[in-house]
Amino acid sequence: MKKILLIVCALFTLLANADAQQKGSFDMFTFTTPGGFTTEKTADYAVIKKDNGVQYCNSFLMKARPSAGTAQADFEADWQNHAAKQGVARPANTNTGNQGGWTVTGGYGTASFQNQPFYILISTFTGRGITWCVVHYFNNESFSSDIAAFTASIVPHESRIAALAATANANNGAVQTPVATSGGMLMTKCNTSFNDGWTATPKTDYVQVTKAGTEIRLYYVNEALEKQRPNTTDPEAWYWNKMVEPAFTAPHPQKWVQVTYPVIYFYEGEAIDKATGKQVYIAMKVIYEGGARVVMAITGSKAAYQQQYPHPNDLNRMTGYNKFAVTQKDMVGTWVKNDGGGVEYYNAYTGGYTGMSATSTTDEFVFSNNGSYTSTHRYANTNNGGTKFGGMDYRGTVTVSDWQVLATNRVGGKTKKFWCQLEAISGGYLLILTDSDYEPLKYILYRKR
Repeated sequence: MKKILLIVCALFTLLANADAQQKGSFDMFTFTTPGGFTTEKTADYAVIKKDNGVQYCNSFLMKARPSAGTAQADFEADWQNHAAKQGVARPANTNTGNQGGWTVTGGYGTASFQNQPFYILISTFTGRGITWCVVHYFNNESFSSDIAAFTASIVPHESRIAALAATANANNGAVQTPVATSGGMLMTKCNTSFNDGWTATPKTDYVQVTKAGTEIRLYYVNEALEKQRPNTTDPEAWYWNKMVEPAFTAPHPQKWVQVTYPVIYFYEGEAIDKATGKQVYIAMKVIYEGGARVVMAITGSKAAYQQQYPHPNDLNRMTGYNKFAVTQKDMVGTWVKNDGGGVEYYNAYTGGYTGMSATSTTDEFVFSNNGSYTSTHRYANTNNGGTKFGGMDYRGTVTVSDWQVLATNRVGGKTKKFWCQLEAISGGYLLILTDSDYEPLKYILYRKR
Protein backbone atom coordinates (compact mmCIF):
# COMPACT_ATOMS: atom_id res chain seq x y z
CA MET A 1 0.00 0.00 0.00
CA LYS A 2 2.88 2.33 0.72
CA LYS A 3 4.08 2.00 -2.88
CA ILE A 4 0.67 3.02 -4.18
CA LEU A 5 0.67 6.15 -2.07
CA LEU A 6 4.13 6.94 -3.39
CA ILE A 7 2.79 6.64 -6.97
CA VAL A 8 0.11 9.22 -6.21
CA CYS A 9 2.68 11.58 -4.71
CA ALA A 10 5.46 10.99 -7.25
CA LEU A 11 3.22 11.06 -10.29
CA PHE A 12 3.28 14.83 -10.49
CA THR A 13 7.08 14.82 -10.74
CA LEU A 14 7.06 12.09 -13.37
CA LEU A 15 4.54 14.00 -15.44
CA ALA A 16 6.97 16.83 -15.79
CA ASN A 17 9.70 14.49 -17.07
CA ALA A 18 7.77 12.22 -19.45
CA ASP A 19 9.65 10.66 -22.33
CA ALA A 20 8.97 12.54 -25.57
CA GLN A 21 9.02 9.38 -27.73
CA GLN A 22 5.50 8.01 -28.18
CA LYS A 23 4.41 4.61 -29.47
CA GLY A 24 0.63 4.86 -29.44
CA SER A 25 -2.26 7.28 -29.85
CA PHE A 26 -5.90 7.54 -28.78
CA ASP A 27 -8.47 10.33 -28.87
CA MET A 28 -6.47 13.53 -28.21
CA PHE A 29 -3.45 11.72 -26.72
CA THR A 30 -0.19 10.01 -27.55
CA PHE A 31 1.37 7.57 -25.08
CA THR A 32 4.03 4.91 -24.57
CA THR A 33 3.12 1.32 -23.74
CA PRO A 34 5.44 -0.29 -21.15
CA GLY A 35 7.33 -3.45 -22.13
CA GLY A 36 5.32 -6.63 -21.80
CA PHE A 37 1.94 -4.87 -21.99
CA THR A 38 -0.61 -5.18 -24.81
CA THR A 39 -2.86 -2.35 -26.00
CA GLU A 40 -6.56 -2.41 -26.90
CA LYS A 41 -8.81 0.45 -27.98
CA THR A 42 -12.54 1.18 -28.11
CA ALA A 43 -14.44 4.38 -28.84
CA ASP A 44 -14.34 5.29 -25.14
CA TYR A 45 -10.88 4.27 -23.96
CA ALA A 46 -7.46 2.79 -24.66
CA VAL A 47 -6.27 0.12 -22.22
CA ILE A 48 -2.84 -1.40 -21.68
CA LYS A 49 -2.92 -4.87 -20.14
CA LYS A 50 -0.57 -7.39 -18.58
CA ASP A 51 -1.73 -10.67 -17.05
CA ASN A 52 0.33 -13.76 -16.29
CA GLY A 53 -2.60 -15.66 -14.80
CA VAL A 54 -1.75 -14.63 -11.24
CA GLN A 55 -0.72 -10.99 -11.36
CA TYR A 56 -2.47 -8.48 -13.60
CA CYS A 57 -2.60 -4.78 -14.38
CA ASN A 58 -5.17 -3.02 -16.59
CA SER A 59 -4.67 0.72 -17.14
CA PHE A 60 -7.43 2.69 -18.91
CA LEU A 61 -6.88 6.02 -20.64
CA MET A 62 -10.42 7.40 -20.86
CA LYS A 63 -11.70 9.65 -23.61
CA ALA A 64 -11.58 13.36 -22.76
CA ARG A 65 -14.85 15.11 -21.93
CA PRO A 66 -16.09 18.59 -20.92
CA SER A 67 -15.23 19.47 -17.34
CA ALA A 68 -17.92 19.70 -14.66
CA GLY A 69 -16.35 23.01 -13.64
CA THR A 70 -13.87 22.10 -10.91
CA ALA A 71 -11.05 19.58 -10.54
CA GLN A 72 -12.69 18.11 -7.44
CA ALA A 73 -16.02 17.61 -9.23
CA ASP A 74 -14.25 15.91 -12.15
CA PHE A 75 -12.36 13.58 -9.81
CA GLU A 76 -15.54 12.77 -7.88
CA ALA A 77 -17.28 11.87 -11.15
CA ASP A 78 -14.41 9.59 -12.17
CA TRP A 79 -14.32 7.95 -8.76
CA GLN A 80 -18.06 7.29 -8.81
CA ASN A 81 -17.95 6.00 -12.38
CA HIS A 82 -15.08 3.59 -11.78
CA ALA A 83 -14.08 2.90 -8.16
CA ALA A 84 -17.49 3.27 -6.52
CA LYS A 85 -18.90 0.71 -8.95
CA GLN A 86 -16.41 -1.75 -7.46
CA GLY A 87 -17.68 -1.08 -3.93
CA VAL A 88 -15.06 1.55 -2.95
CA ALA A 89 -17.19 4.50 -1.84
CA ARG A 90 -14.32 6.85 -1.04
CA PRO A 91 -10.57 6.89 -1.81
CA ALA A 92 -8.21 5.89 0.98
CA ASN A 93 -5.95 8.81 0.10
CA THR A 94 -5.90 11.69 -2.39
CA ASN A 95 -3.30 14.15 -3.60
CA THR A 96 -3.61 17.22 -5.83
CA GLY A 97 -0.95 19.06 -7.83
CA ASN A 98 -0.43 21.15 -10.96
CA GLN A 99 1.57 20.06 -14.01
CA GLY A 100 1.79 21.62 -17.47
CA GLY A 101 -1.35 23.69 -16.99
CA TRP A 102 -3.41 20.73 -15.68
CA THR A 103 -4.75 20.27 -12.17
CA VAL A 104 -4.06 16.62 -11.35
CA THR A 105 -6.03 14.82 -8.64
CA GLY A 106 -4.98 11.30 -7.70
CA GLY A 107 -6.61 8.79 -5.35
CA TYR A 108 -6.54 5.07 -4.62
CA GLY A 109 -8.56 2.38 -2.86
CA THR A 110 -8.76 -1.38 -2.38
CA ALA A 111 -11.59 -3.53 -3.80
CA SER A 112 -12.20 -7.25 -4.34
CA PHE A 113 -13.49 -9.52 -7.09
CA GLN A 114 -14.44 -13.16 -6.37
CA ASN A 115 -12.90 -12.66 -2.90
CA GLN A 116 -9.57 -11.62 -4.45
CA PRO A 117 -8.32 -8.11 -3.50
CA PHE A 118 -7.08 -5.61 -6.05
CA TYR A 119 -6.14 -1.93 -6.13
CA ILE A 120 -7.81 0.96 -7.95
CA LEU A 121 -5.78 4.07 -8.71
CA ILE A 122 -7.34 7.06 -10.50
CA SER A 123 -5.64 10.21 -11.81
CA THR A 124 -7.95 12.98 -13.06
CA PHE A 125 -6.64 15.88 -15.16
CA THR A 126 -8.62 19.13 -15.38
CA GLY A 127 -7.93 22.30 -17.37
CA ARG A 128 -9.14 24.58 -20.17
CA GLY A 129 -12.74 23.47 -19.76
CA ILE A 130 -12.07 19.75 -20.28
CA THR A 131 -11.10 16.74 -18.19
CA TRP A 132 -9.70 13.25 -18.69
CA CYS A 133 -8.54 10.45 -16.44
CA VAL A 134 -6.40 7.33 -16.20
CA VAL A 135 -7.79 4.39 -14.21
CA HIS A 136 -5.57 1.51 -13.07
CA TYR A 137 -6.79 -1.87 -11.77
CA PHE A 138 -4.00 -4.14 -10.51
CA ASN A 139 -3.41 -6.79 -7.86
CA ASN A 140 0.31 -6.46 -7.18
CA GLU A 141 2.43 -3.46 -6.23
CA SER A 142 5.20 -4.65 -8.55
CA PHE A 143 3.32 -2.81 -11.33
CA SER A 144 3.95 0.54 -9.63
CA SER A 145 6.75 1.68 -11.94
CA ASP A 146 4.83 0.62 -15.08
CA ILE A 147 1.74 2.52 -13.90
CA ALA A 148 3.72 5.67 -13.20
CA ALA A 149 5.63 5.45 -16.49
CA PHE A 150 2.50 4.92 -18.58
CA THR A 151 0.65 7.82 -16.94
CA ALA A 152 3.65 10.08 -17.27
CA SER A 153 4.00 9.25 -20.97
CA ILE A 154 0.50 10.52 -21.90
CA VAL A 155 0.64 13.77 -23.87
CA PRO A 156 -2.50 15.61 -25.11
CA HIS A 157 -2.51 17.16 -28.61
CA GLU A 158 -2.86 20.94 -28.45
CA SER A 159 -5.08 21.13 -31.55
CA ARG A 160 -7.48 18.55 -30.13
CA ILE A 161 -7.53 20.30 -26.76
CA ALA A 162 -8.63 23.53 -28.43
CA ALA A 163 -11.33 21.80 -30.47
CA LEU A 164 -12.75 19.93 -27.49
CA ALA A 165 -12.61 23.01 -25.29
CA ALA A 166 -14.59 24.94 -27.93
CA THR A 167 -17.19 22.17 -28.05
CA ALA A 168 -17.42 22.15 -24.25
CA ASN A 169 -18.06 25.89 -24.22
CA ALA A 170 -20.67 25.57 -26.96
CA ASN A 171 -22.46 22.90 -24.93
CA ASN A 172 -22.26 24.98 -21.74
CA GLY A 173 -19.94 22.47 -20.16
CA ALA A 174 -22.30 19.48 -20.37
CA VAL A 175 -20.56 16.43 -18.97
CA GLN A 176 -20.63 13.19 -20.93
CA THR A 177 -19.46 10.35 -18.72
CA PRO A 178 -18.14 7.37 -20.67
CA VAL A 179 -19.09 3.83 -19.66
CA ALA A 180 -16.15 1.73 -18.53
CA THR A 181 -15.69 -1.47 -16.56
CA SER A 182 -12.84 -3.08 -14.70
CA GLY A 183 -10.67 -5.66 -16.36
CA GLY A 184 -11.36 -4.39 -19.89
CA MET A 185 -14.45 -6.58 -20.14
CA LEU A 186 -16.60 -4.66 -22.57
CA MET A 187 -18.52 -6.81 -25.02
CA THR A 188 -17.90 -6.38 -28.74
CA LYS A 189 -21.56 -6.32 -29.80
CA CYS A 190 -23.12 -4.08 -27.18
CA ASN A 191 -26.52 -3.62 -28.82
CA THR A 192 -29.20 -6.27 -29.32
CA SER A 193 -32.29 -5.65 -31.47
CA PHE A 194 -34.93 -8.24 -30.63
CA ASN A 195 -37.62 -9.47 -33.04
CA ASP A 196 -40.40 -7.97 -30.91
CA GLY A 197 -39.04 -4.42 -31.29
CA TRP A 198 -37.09 -4.06 -28.04
CA THR A 199 -33.47 -2.88 -28.14
CA ALA A 200 -30.97 -3.53 -25.33
CA THR A 201 -27.77 -1.60 -24.55
CA PRO A 202 -25.48 -2.04 -21.49
CA LYS A 203 -24.83 1.08 -19.40
CA THR A 204 -22.61 1.63 -16.37
CA ASP A 205 -25.25 0.63 -13.78
CA TYR A 206 -27.90 -1.16 -15.80
CA VAL A 207 -29.00 -2.53 -19.17
CA GLN A 208 -31.26 -0.07 -20.97
CA VAL A 209 -34.10 -1.71 -22.91
CA THR A 210 -36.25 0.58 -25.08
CA LYS A 211 -39.25 0.34 -27.36
CA ALA A 212 -41.71 2.96 -28.66
CA GLY A 213 -41.52 5.44 -25.80
CA THR A 214 -40.96 2.90 -23.01
CA GLU A 215 -37.62 2.55 -21.22
CA ILE A 216 -36.78 -0.42 -18.99
CA ARG A 217 -33.70 -0.35 -16.77
CA LEU A 218 -32.34 -3.72 -15.65
CA TYR A 219 -30.01 -2.77 -12.81
CA TYR A 220 -27.02 -4.98 -12.09
CA VAL A 221 -26.93 -6.86 -8.80
CA ASN A 222 -25.14 -4.67 -6.27
CA GLU A 223 -24.22 -6.79 -3.25
CA ALA A 224 -22.61 -3.89 -1.40
CA LEU A 225 -25.76 -1.77 -1.72
CA GLU A 226 -27.95 -4.66 -0.58
CA LYS A 227 -25.77 -5.23 2.49
CA GLN A 228 -26.18 -1.56 3.42
CA ARG A 229 -30.00 -1.89 3.54
CA PRO A 230 -31.25 -1.75 7.13
CA ASN A 231 -33.43 -4.66 8.22
CA THR A 232 -36.13 -2.15 9.08
CA THR A 233 -36.31 -0.81 5.50
CA ASP A 234 -38.28 -2.72 2.87
CA PRO A 235 -36.41 -3.47 -0.38
CA GLU A 236 -38.79 -1.44 -2.58
CA ALA A 237 -38.41 1.66 -0.38
CA TRP A 238 -34.61 1.25 -0.23
CA TYR A 239 -34.07 0.91 -3.96
CA TRP A 240 -36.62 3.59 -4.83
CA ASN A 241 -34.59 5.96 -2.68
CA LYS A 242 -31.26 4.86 -4.21
CA MET A 243 -32.21 4.50 -7.87
CA VAL A 244 -35.30 6.61 -8.58
CA GLU A 245 -35.09 9.67 -6.34
CA PRO A 246 -31.61 10.87 -7.46
CA ALA A 247 -32.87 11.37 -11.04
CA PHE A 248 -36.62 11.88 -10.61
CA THR A 249 -38.97 13.85 -8.39
CA ALA A 250 -41.56 11.30 -7.30
CA PRO A 251 -43.09 12.38 -3.97
CA HIS A 252 -46.00 9.94 -3.72
CA PRO A 253 -45.04 6.40 -4.81
CA GLN A 254 -47.65 3.72 -4.24
CA LYS A 255 -46.68 0.40 -2.65
CA TRP A 256 -48.10 -2.94 -3.78
CA VAL A 257 -50.24 -4.00 -0.81
CA GLN A 258 -51.95 -7.18 -1.98
CA VAL A 259 -51.01 -10.30 -0.03
CA THR A 260 -49.02 -12.65 -2.26
CA TYR A 261 -46.39 -15.32 -1.99
CA PRO A 262 -43.61 -14.86 -2.83
CA VAL A 263 -43.78 -11.30 -1.53
CA ILE A 264 -43.88 -8.64 -4.27
CA TYR A 265 -41.56 -5.66 -3.66
CA PHE A 266 -43.05 -3.00 -5.93
CA TYR A 267 -43.44 0.80 -6.07
CA GLU A 268 -45.07 2.96 -8.75
CA GLY A 269 -46.02 6.58 -9.21
CA GLU A 270 -46.04 9.82 -11.20
CA ALA A 271 -42.64 11.50 -11.48
CA ILE A 272 -40.76 14.40 -13.04
CA ASP A 273 -37.46 13.76 -14.81
CA LYS A 274 -35.02 16.21 -13.18
CA ALA A 275 -32.86 16.39 -16.30
CA THR A 276 -35.63 17.24 -18.79
CA GLY A 277 -38.55 18.41 -16.67
CA LYS A 278 -40.72 15.86 -18.45
CA GLN A 279 -43.56 14.13 -16.61
CA VAL A 280 -43.29 10.34 -16.64
CA TYR A 281 -44.69 7.31 -14.88
CA ILE A 282 -42.28 5.00 -13.06
CA ALA A 283 -42.77 1.45 -11.81
CA MET A 284 -40.02 -0.42 -9.97
CA LYS A 285 -39.82 -4.02 -8.80
CA VAL A 286 -37.11 -5.78 -6.79
CA ILE A 287 -36.69 -9.43 -7.80
CA TYR A 288 -34.55 -11.66 -5.60
CA GLU A 289 -32.93 -14.11 -7.99
CA GLY A 290 -29.19 -14.49 -7.44
CA GLY A 291 -29.27 -11.18 -5.59
CA ALA A 292 -31.50 -8.11 -5.71
CA ARG A 293 -32.41 -7.50 -9.35
CA VAL A 294 -34.08 -4.12 -9.72
CA VAL A 295 -36.30 -3.59 -12.77
CA MET A 296 -37.49 -0.04 -13.47
CA ALA A 297 -40.04 0.91 -16.14
CA ILE A 298 -40.32 4.50 -17.37
CA THR A 299 -43.32 5.39 -19.55
CA GLY A 300 -45.21 8.50 -20.56
CA SER A 301 -48.29 7.78 -18.44
CA LYS A 302 -49.88 5.31 -16.03
CA ALA A 303 -52.20 4.09 -18.78
CA ALA A 304 -49.24 3.40 -21.10
CA TYR A 305 -47.53 1.43 -18.35
CA GLN A 306 -50.55 -0.64 -17.31
CA GLN A 307 -51.37 -1.49 -20.91
CA GLN A 308 -48.03 -3.30 -21.14
CA TYR A 309 -47.71 -4.55 -17.55
CA PRO A 310 -51.10 -5.11 -15.88
CA HIS A 311 -49.51 -6.95 -12.92
CA PRO A 312 -46.17 -6.31 -11.16
CA ASN A 313 -45.02 -9.83 -12.01
CA ASP A 314 -45.26 -8.91 -15.70
CA LEU A 315 -42.00 -6.97 -15.24
CA ASN A 316 -40.16 -10.23 -14.52
CA ARG A 317 -40.05 -11.19 -18.19
CA MET A 318 -37.97 -8.11 -18.98
CA THR A 319 -34.92 -9.63 -17.25
CA GLY A 320 -34.56 -11.88 -20.30
CA TYR A 321 -33.52 -8.87 -22.40
CA ASN A 322 -30.10 -8.73 -20.74
CA LYS A 323 -28.77 -10.74 -23.65
CA PHE A 324 -25.95 -9.94 -26.07
CA ALA A 325 -24.27 -11.74 -28.97
CA VAL A 326 -20.85 -13.38 -28.58
CA THR A 327 -17.67 -13.02 -30.62
CA GLN A 328 -14.48 -15.02 -30.32
CA LYS A 329 -12.75 -11.96 -28.86
CA ASP A 330 -15.31 -11.81 -26.05
CA MET A 331 -14.55 -15.42 -25.10
CA VAL A 332 -10.76 -15.22 -24.86
CA GLY A 333 -9.64 -16.00 -21.33
CA THR A 334 -10.33 -18.46 -18.51
CA TRP A 335 -13.94 -18.99 -17.50
CA VAL A 336 -15.17 -20.97 -14.49
CA LYS A 337 -18.33 -22.26 -12.85
CA ASN A 338 -18.58 -23.78 -9.38
CA ASP A 339 -21.71 -25.51 -8.14
CA GLY A 340 -22.80 -27.89 -5.44
CA GLY A 341 -25.41 -28.87 -2.88
CA GLY A 342 -26.28 -31.41 -0.23
CA VAL A 343 -29.16 -33.16 1.56
CA GLU A 344 -29.24 -34.50 5.11
CA TYR A 345 -31.49 -37.49 5.88
CA TYR A 346 -33.41 -38.25 9.07
CA ASN A 347 -35.56 -41.23 10.05
CA ALA A 348 -39.21 -40.27 9.70
CA TYR A 349 -40.19 -42.35 12.75
CA THR A 350 -37.32 -41.87 15.18
CA GLY A 351 -35.97 -38.52 14.05
CA GLY A 352 -32.49 -39.98 14.08
CA TYR A 353 -29.84 -38.75 11.65
CA THR A 354 -29.21 -41.29 8.88
CA GLY A 355 -26.53 -39.59 6.80
CA MET A 356 -26.16 -37.13 3.99
CA SER A 357 -25.57 -36.86 0.26
CA ALA A 358 -23.67 -33.99 -1.36
CA THR A 359 -22.30 -33.14 -4.78
CA SER A 360 -19.93 -30.46 -6.03
CA THR A 361 -18.84 -29.66 -9.56
CA THR A 362 -16.23 -27.41 -11.13
CA ASP A 363 -16.14 -26.48 -14.80
CA GLU A 364 -13.35 -24.45 -16.41
CA PHE A 365 -13.06 -23.33 -20.04
CA VAL A 366 -9.96 -21.69 -21.50
CA PHE A 367 -10.42 -19.98 -24.88
CA SER A 368 -7.38 -18.73 -26.82
CA ASN A 369 -6.97 -16.03 -29.47
CA ASN A 370 -6.25 -18.63 -32.16
CA GLY A 371 -9.64 -20.34 -31.72
CA SER A 372 -8.42 -23.28 -29.65
CA TYR A 373 -9.96 -24.25 -26.33
CA THR A 374 -9.54 -26.61 -23.40
CA SER A 375 -12.13 -27.50 -20.80
CA THR A 376 -11.88 -29.44 -17.55
CA HIS A 377 -14.86 -30.78 -15.64
CA ARG A 378 -14.54 -32.20 -12.13
CA TYR A 379 -17.12 -33.56 -9.70
CA ALA A 380 -17.24 -35.06 -6.24
CA ASN A 381 -20.13 -37.10 -4.83
CA THR A 382 -20.33 -37.75 -1.09
CA ASN A 383 -22.75 -40.35 0.28
CA ASN A 384 -22.75 -41.55 3.91
CA GLY A 385 -19.14 -40.61 4.50
CA GLY A 386 -17.72 -41.97 1.24
CA THR A 387 -16.68 -39.70 -1.61
CA LYS A 388 -16.29 -40.53 -5.28
CA PHE A 389 -14.39 -38.28 -7.65
CA GLY A 390 -14.52 -38.02 -11.42
CA GLY A 391 -13.87 -35.74 -14.31
CA MET A 392 -13.48 -35.17 -18.03
CA ASP A 393 -11.07 -33.13 -20.15
CA TYR A 394 -11.57 -31.83 -23.68
CA ARG A 395 -9.35 -30.01 -26.14
CA GLY A 396 -10.24 -28.69 -29.59
CA THR A 397 -11.29 -25.60 -31.52
CA VAL A 398 -14.32 -23.33 -31.42
CA THR A 399 -16.25 -21.44 -34.09
CA VAL A 400 -18.38 -18.55 -32.84
CA SER A 401 -21.32 -16.93 -34.65
CA ASP A 402 -23.34 -14.53 -32.46
CA TRP A 403 -25.66 -16.94 -30.64
CA GLN A 404 -23.96 -20.30 -31.07
CA VAL A 405 -20.60 -21.91 -30.50
CA LEU A 406 -19.38 -25.06 -32.24
CA ALA A 407 -16.78 -26.88 -30.15
CA THR A 408 -14.88 -29.78 -31.69
CA ASN A 409 -13.73 -32.95 -29.94
CA ARG A 410 -16.34 -33.13 -27.20
CA VAL A 411 -17.94 -36.41 -26.03
CA GLY A 412 -16.90 -39.25 -28.35
CA GLY A 413 -14.78 -36.86 -30.40
CA LYS A 414 -17.91 -35.23 -31.83
CA THR A 415 -18.53 -31.54 -32.45
CA LYS A 416 -20.96 -30.03 -29.96
CA LYS A 417 -23.25 -27.06 -30.57
CA PHE A 418 -23.82 -24.68 -27.66
CA TRP A 419 -26.32 -21.85 -27.63
CA CYS A 420 -24.37 -18.86 -26.32
CA GLN A 421 -24.96 -15.35 -25.02
CA LEU A 422 -23.40 -12.69 -22.83
CA GLU A 423 -25.16 -11.25 -19.79
CA ALA A 424 -24.02 -7.81 -18.64
CA ILE A 425 -23.11 -7.45 -14.96
CA SER A 426 -21.35 -4.79 -12.94
CA GLY A 427 -17.74 -4.75 -14.08
CA GLY A 428 -18.13 -6.95 -17.17
CA TYR A 429 -20.27 -9.85 -18.31
CA LEU A 430 -21.07 -13.53 -17.85
CA LEU A 431 -20.62 -16.07 -20.64
CA ILE A 432 -23.54 -18.51 -20.84
CA LEU A 433 -23.21 -21.75 -22.83
CA THR A 434 -26.25 -24.03 -23.15
CA ASP A 435 -26.07 -27.57 -24.55
CA SER A 436 -28.27 -27.50 -27.68
CA ASP A 437 -29.13 -31.19 -27.27
CA TYR A 438 -29.89 -31.02 -23.54
CA GLU A 439 -30.82 -27.49 -22.49
CA PRO A 440 -30.88 -28.20 -18.73
CA LEU A 441 -27.08 -28.46 -19.07
CA LYS A 442 -26.08 -24.81 -18.87
CA TYR A 443 -22.70 -23.31 -18.02
CA ILE A 444 -23.04 -19.84 -16.47
CA LEU A 445 -19.39 -18.80 -16.47
CA TYR A 446 -17.54 -15.86 -14.96
CA ARG A 447 -14.14 -14.76 -16.19
CA LYS A 448 -11.32 -15.74 -13.90
CA ARG A 449 -8.70 -13.01 -13.49
